[in-house]
Amino acid sequence: MTFDLTKLGWKAFQDLATAVAAEILKRPVQTFLGSNDGGRDGAFLGTWTGDDGQPVKSTLQCKFMGKPGANLTLANLKNELPKAEQLAKNGLAEDYVILTNAGVSGEADQEICAAFEAVGVKRCRVFGGSWIEQQLEESVRLRMLVPRIYGIGDLSHIITDHAYKQAKAILDNMGSDLSCFVPTDAYRDAVKALQEHRFVILLGDPASGKSTIAAILALGALDGGCIGAVKINAPDQLHLWHPGEKQLLWVDDAFGPNHFDVDRMSRWNAELGTLRAAIEGGARIIFTSRNYIWEAARPHLKLSAFPLLKESQVVVNVQELSENERAQMLYNHVRRVHPQAMRQRLKPFLPAAAANKAFLPETARRLGDPLFTNKLKLSVGRLKELVEQPVEFLTEVLEQLDTPSLGAVALIFLNSKTGVPSPIGQHPALDMVTRLLGVQPAAVAKAIEHLNDSLTRRLAAEDGDRWVFRHPTVNDAFAEIVARSPELIELYVHGAKVDRLVSEVVCAPLTAQHARVRVPALLFPALLGRLQDRLLDESFKSFLGARAGGGFLGKIIAARPDILEWAATANTDDLSPGSLLLLAALNAYDLLPEAARRRIVERLDDDAITWMQSKVFANDIYRQIFTNEEFNDLAARFRNEWLNDLENLLGHLRYSFSSGNELSLYEEFKDSMEKAEPFFFPDERPEPLDTFYLEISAHISMLEEEEPSSESSAWSAQATTSASISATSVAKDSSTIFDDVDD
Repeated sequence: MTFDLTKLGWKAFQDLATAVAAEILKRPVQTFLGSNDGGRDGAFLGTWTGDDGQPVKSTLQCKFMGKPGANLTLANLKNELPKAEQLAKNGLAEDYVILTNAGVSGEADQEICAAFEAVGVKRCRVFGGSWIEQQLEESVRLRMLVPRIYGIGDLSHIITDHAYKQAKAILDNMGSDLSCFVPTDAYRDAVKALQEHRFVILLGDPASGKSTIAAILALGALDGGCIGAVKINAPDQLHLWHPGEKQLLWVDDAFGPNHFDVDRMSRWNAELGTLRAAIEGGARIIFTSRNYIWEAARPHLKLSAFPLLKESQVVVNVQELSENERAQMLYNHVRRVHPQAMRQRLKPFLPAAAANKAFLPETARRLGDPLFTNKLKLSVGRLKELVEQPVEFLTEVLEQLDTPSLGAVALIFLNSKTGVPSPIGQHPALDMVTRLLGVQPAAVAKAIEHLNDSLTRRLAAEDGDRWVFRHPTVNDAFAEIVARSPELIELYVHGAKVDRLVSEVVCAPLTAQHARVRVPALLFPALLGRLQDRLLDESFKSFLGARAGGGFLGKIIAARPDILEWAATANTDDLSPGSLLLLAALNAYDLLPEAARRRIVERLDDDAITWMQSKVFANDIYRQIFTNEEFNDLAARFRNEWLNDLENLLGHLRYSFSSGNELSLYEEFKDSMEKAEPFFFPDERPEPLDTFYLEISAHISMLEEEEPSSESSAWSAQATTSASISATSVAKDSSTIFDDVDD
């Protein structure tokens, strides 16, 4: 098997050289030695244990040659001899290891080593391209640490049968991602976790590179002996996976795509034992999740069934990038296809873009894509917007597309969950696009190919190829465009993400406030279909209560009996704002069954009279659940029970109530009175109420003094063990990597 190492480029070859040093030569490097050639012939310092057991400081020299078939000679290294002499004088060259992608003859090897040892290096060794290729062929881990290798070798020599077909499909689907991939510390942590624990969770926001890393890990798992890989999105797809076989399972957005899915979490808990057994049997598993969704999911995980979830080493935040890693990503993408003139224009702005902590891998891809940069007005401020506001920038790019290209984007937008089958055939979604945008199907098909690897991507699958968005943020940006146009609202309702629909649409009459995107009654059936399986969470309740209107609310409760079932059992002790809005709206439109309404009123009444809870008087929305007679009667009884004898109220409270947490109890009493005051005493505060506040505040202060001092418990977070070559990312100042970006 052969690898054409010249296709790697100098920077990826440095990654390979440092990985070889760590994995094969057992010499992890720590420090990069700068050079005046932009770093292409990079040298690294490392400290390791010598033959006598003592720490030894040595130098690793990389020599990349871009011409296929080139051979390394001493002439190529003449400039390094004075540097090596100085390193030797400083005690930094006990030995001097030269790694090159070029060929090295026996004669050249002897001549090079003699020259370096003559200037003070104690021992010089040269490893050429053939030796490196042999190490690559023999080491799966080495290939995984420098995954661009998979794009320059014949996979059929190392991966066979069905696994080879899947590996090739992964490579095809990655497009340009692999050629520009930078092995970050986070990636190496993920490799280590998957190899040592056979399980890893990749965390990160959209555009942070989770899917790219997961795809490369899947490729490495197939290389490492897994007989197949299965990608799913939810536990109900587990039937596609065979846990008894040595397969890889890749679960994208494991705990929900946009928000924490409680139902999905409970199903995962039921399957954790199966996952554990599969890992013990040799399978490997990758979960991806957004950070905030993972934080919401963690408390609900059944750790006893899957103890690996307790291990910090298996949780890798992929968007924690160093400035140098960001710079390497940007360099790779800008160098890939831009002509020299464009690279020269971009060059002054690249260091600042890489230094911006809001930078994500998708930012680098867009700056390397002519579709995004051809009409870009270059300035510090504009580049800052691109990095910090990627969706807004992408929206501007989409607005500049011609109509067929916009139609291609619209077609995928309408099929964002499944993708558009290739070749494109007759479909209701295509009919909608041609009707609303006035574009011919043939023009859409041609445009979707033209946008390949910029805005679109053709994915290979066993049931046929499919067109999808190059990145999920294209969906968000296009939704911004169609949401602004009343004539394109049909596209929006059919294609926008459900979470976005719930947060933006208004179905109420024209008098409704905050009308971001108004949906006409004609589109209610389409919207109802999109929301049929939506979890009844806080955001959905807020939409139904505040923006659905009577017409749509009536239709959705007829289609979803779970809404009224929830209303009949809602916990009135702690109604969330969305829950309260929904109950009030149901009652206002005569959709709330009387038995459910009476139950809510009775419980709120009991809380007010028995426990002095005044929330019904502090929030007008509660009043919409009561009849006028019920509310007025409750107000009169509350005044009589709690406000008629304010001088003795504190004594009454102390006599009537006790709690294991007295401080919290009296803080709640004070808070409740403060909420009731504007309703019962709108003009001015009576003197007895002033007295009550003084007394209860003094009582609270006394209770605070009696509280035992709570010393913060000592704890230590287990640091994620980085891979043995993590220090290679400390390569050099990010500004210098761009020195030759326009060569």
